[in-house]
Amino acid sequence: MNTRYALFTLGLLSWNLLSAQSYCSPTFLNGCTLWRNLSVNVGTINWVAGSDCFVSDFTSQSTVLTPGVAEPMTVSSGNWTGCAVWVDLNNNQNFEDSENLFHQYVGGDPSFTYNFTITLPPGTPAGSYRMRIIAGWGTDGFTPGSINGYGPCGNYQYGNFNDFTVVVSGSTAVAAQASSPLRISPNPTADRVTVVNGTTAVIAHVELRTLDGRLVMDLPVAGLSGPISADLSTLPCGTYLLTGRSQDEVWTTRVVKE
Repeated sequence: MNTRYALFTLGLLSWNLLSAQSYCSPTFLNGCTLWRNLSVNVGTINWVAGSDCFVSDFTSQSTVLTPGVAEPMTVSSGNWTGCAVWVDLNNNQNFEDSENLFHQYVGGDPSFTYNFTITLPPGTPAGSYRMRIIAGWGTDGFTPGSINGYGPCGNYQYGNFNDFTVVVSGSTAVAAQASSPLRISPNPTADRVTVVNGTTAVIAHVELRTLDGRLVMDLPVAGLSGPISADLSTLPCGTYLLTGRSQDEVWTTRVVKE
């Protein structure tokens, strides 16, 4: 009897430990059919939703981010849904408020696209981290008190969530900028810059954003091989993110307007 009780207790303890290491999930009382994440693009993650909006675990898909460097991110979501992004930076299987990297509610019918940047805190150790993206109907997914739901594991009326993986390789922000094949000159600049593609990949699109993710210049180049020129003279002084996209890769580097 004592042996069986001990085995039962050990099994229960093991189950509790395993459960404690599992991530909680938000709930969506009225479903997710029209109210869900439709696509996610950040780094090498180029995800498009399938037919089952209840499937949430896409942690097999990952991208490398460099702490301290703002990474452009695009999330398209469904009918009048917001966007909230968390990264479990301490890997404790919980998403704290301090780990929320973006939240906003604008919404639209039938969909809305959120363009922004996320920045991992400088000094984030090398490793793999879970990233959670919530599409909540009528809510930014973060602000307490929303009657439509809030929080990484909250109770929502409509919506869904998807989890991915963020990898920190240990590279510094300086190294990441140096490794970009996009060469910008002059940098800093007072007006025009020249962008040179230093890779063999065909770059189909170049864009310029503020550090908080606002698109300020869109340069569809239809296959960048030779240098292109961009006029920044009308932009306010500051630091911007210039991103080039090929079919399979995304590169980002900084340009300073003086």
